[in-house]
Amino acid sequence: MTSETTGPRHFAELGTPAGGFAGRALASGRTIDPGQWTSDGAILGLVREAGYLWGTVRDVETGDIVSLMRRVPPPDSSAAEGADTKKALSGKLIIMSTHDGAGALRIRREPKDAVDSRRVLRDCVPGGVRFRSAGGAPGRSFDLSLSPERLAYAEEGTVALHGALACPALQWFLPGADAALLYLTQTWEVSGTVLGRDVRGFLFWEEAYMYPRARLYVSKDPLHDVRYTTWYSWANRYADGTTEVGHFLFGQDDFHVGVVACSDGRVQVAKRMDATVSRNSEGYWHDGLDYTLDGEAWICEPDPRGRMELGPIPNPQQEGRIRRRDEKRDIDAWMAWGETVPGNGDSRRSDR
Repeated sequence: MTSETTGPRHFAELGTPAGGFAGRALASGRTIDPGQWTSDGAILGLVREAGYLWGTVRDVETGDIVSLMRRVPPPDSSAAEGADTKKALSGKLIIMSTHDGAGALRIRREPKDAVDSRRVLRDCVPGGVRFRSAGGAPGRSFDLSLSPERLAYAEEGTVALHGALACPALQWFLPGADAALLYLTQTWEVSGTVLGRDVRGFLFWEEAYMYPRARLYVSKDPLHDVRYTTWYSWANRYADGTTEVGHFLFGQDDFHVGVVACSDGRVQVAKRMDATVSRNSEGYWHDGLDYTLDGEAWICEPDPRGRMELGPIPNPQQEGRIRRRDEKRDIDAWMAWGETVPGNGDSRRSDR
């Protein structure tokens, strides 16, 4: 028997590169600082890649699903804006719905004349921030006001929503030497109108902080490095008046984020997590996800009409509902917008 396999040379080959932590992420609740919304300062050496306004509401009369999203780049930002936007959101407003008998979420034509997010101004207002389309900018106007308590959002001719913060704000951080991501997120329960219909649901305002010239989904994105298999964000309002908001991400190596905030102020962060995707027969869309967070079973139930027809993309998007497997409470309002990545597998590989 020799000592070659236990000597210093062998030890030097173990582990991960400097600055890498095998996909381990951090997550927690956080305090909302309106000054952070209006500052362009770096956090942990990372700069704001963009803000993301998105969410899902439901028609209060018909139950139809309406999902919308808009990417808002930083003021005067040129970082990675010339990157391949085929893989990422542009500055367009996107609204999808199942109205008119659609069997899936289909892109609507009504927002086609909305102002481009690159023509949006950011104003510091007392206790918050306001984003608005610049005077003279082509297209229909955009107006978003945020405070630690309230949201008011309008897209001329298509959207008029307002609401209150649902739960404590959250954050998660995936470090890496060459790519890193700090994700700041908060959720409002909203009501109002979209496409002229009364709706209620949830909206998120989220900000991605990355290395300079990085672009979410495109370049220097650490989610690619950890070969993430799924990313879901969700919100439930229960019949007992409680609201919960969560973010569930999972991938290869040791990557996971399982964080849940409650309207009573509690925030739970999973130390151990597992997730398995059940694929349909075609191998593209999923038929459900099974999660285990610190021994507690959760499930994602896809809505039969929740498939988002966004073209052939590597991370198909689906709307559904996430809940504890043994949840006894009725859920009055819900949303769960997320994605799975068939190319990265449906579970964690055992040969790592």
